[in-house]
Amino acid sequence: MQVFNTLDNASINIRFNHSGSALSERQFVNDINQVLAKIPQSPTKASAVLFNSSSYDFAVNLFALAHKGWTIILPSNGQSETLNALLEQTPYYLGDSDLVEHTTTPFENIGNLTTTPNYTPFNKIAWPSEGNLVFYTSGSSGQAKPIFKSWRVLNKEIKTLNSTFALKRNPVFIASVSHQHIYGLLFRVLWPLSNNYIIDTDLLNYPEHIATKLKTNTQAVFISSPAQLKRLHQDNVLIEEKSHLQWVFSSGGPLQNEDAVTLNKQLNKPITQVFGSTETGGIAYRQVVSLENVSHWQPFLGITLHSTSEQRLVLNSPLVEQTNYLLDDRGTLFQNGQFELLGRFDRIIKLEEKRLSLDELELHLCKSEWVQEAKVITLNGKRLVLGAVIVLTQKGQAYLNANGKLATNTLLKTHTLNRFEGICTPKKWRFLNQLPYNTQAKINLKVLESLFVKAD
Repeated sequence: MQVFNTLDNASINIRFNHSGSALSERQFVNDINQVLAKIPQSPTKASAVLFNSSSYDFAVNLFALAHKGWTIILPSNGQSETLNALLEQTPYYLGDSDLVEHTTTPFENIGNLTTTPNYTPFNKIAWPSEGNLVFYTSGSSGQAKPIFKSWRVLNKEIKTLNSTFALKRNPVFIASVSHQHIYGLLFRVLWPLSNNYIIDTDLLNYPEHIATKLKTNTQAVFISSPAQLKRLHQDNVLIEEKSHLQWVFSSGGPLQNEDAVTLNKQLNKPITQVFGSTETGGIAYRQVVSLENVSHWQPFLGITLHSTSEQRLVLNSPLVEQTNYLLDDRGTLFQNGQFELLGRFDRIIKLEEKRLSLDELELHLCKSEWVQEAKVITLNGKRLVLGAVIVLTQKGQAYLNANGKLATNTLLKTHTLNRFEGICTPKKWRFLNQLPYNTQAKINLKVLESLFVKAD
């Protein structure tokens, strides 16, 4: 793995485009040393909560803590309640100081500590090989849980990315996803850093910002998410600069086949989708370029899958210690080792003894000419019923505007009854301009549930 140093050509070896400036490897090592000089000496392996909005500051702090062998706790966001809860587990914080100004839990802000007297800076910073990172991910449930990842496992995954995706010389990595999550950390920070590729540290929230980056970067690797890509293809401002895109990656949730095909036509570049989770790491990848012949998922090298009698996928991976790891996904396996995803196993429910796949119901709704996206959830009350949150197509929106909500509800219920029994149709309907995704590109279940608090 990479060793960062202040010697030889490090002064001209650019690692980051940060705030309009090109930062060298030497600068990176010097900044790591400034943080190392403040980290307390600990007789045992300590831990710290790390949160930075800047990818450059994050990388500096990450490698400083890793160099010390500390366990690094990565919150999924910088909200005060999130940070306060994690600081109850460790007395140390490193990152954006303004986020913890009003934290009630006692802690030490490493960035505000005094520099160790007579500190001798390192000329070289070795790539981490020991120690752990802790991710906090809530998925769609809203309940955060810790997931431990060793540097050994992360380094295995970086090697897999290197052997799977052939990048051309001198790419610049640009991104619209956070580095605080496993996908962003690997694809936006660790993978490029380990290969001497340049990282642009700006978080690109809007298509216009992406287009601006492409004007000055002719070999861009774009790390994105399904939510961002869906918005992009509806008014694609990248078409003029499409030749500057070397790769486009998407992960964190499912990218609809229609969106993938449209983007491929617009950009003349397939979207490389990566399937996996924080718990499992990357499992498989695919590029969908045709709706008539949708590509299956290709497992990464060393990964095998089989399925239970209920089509629940079972994983064996060098990134997961447990053998025969049960996934929460259903799928169909093919003789060549590839597979097709059929939806979430944990989204199969029973309504008055009727077995129903919520994923299958959503798929059926999206087959109508009125529905662009659909999310169906269970609503608890005197009896269990279904609520549907719908993003309408232009035709569907025109129908809603002309005929009202009740008529639109009836229209979609009728469509649903073509495939499902009455007990399995949604009883409550809500219409949004777009579905609520969180920072991990996953549907925010709590927001969906809140839409149904008020009675129809």
